[in-house]
Amino acid sequence: MAESMVSIVVGLVVIVTGVMIFGAHYRRLHHRTGHLARLDGHRLWDRMRHRH
Repeated sequence: MAESMVSIVVGLVVIVTGVMIFGAHYRRLHHRTGHLARLDGHRLWDRMRHRH
């Protein structure tokens, strides 16, 4: 009985850790994409403004 409880706890810890790592990666990727899109937009705006 004790061994099955240990395996359940270890399994839950592994699942929770995996979800946290996946969430952090997705959040970082989404945040980085937003920053890059804003930078590209400013560069495009500056190029268009200086052309005319």
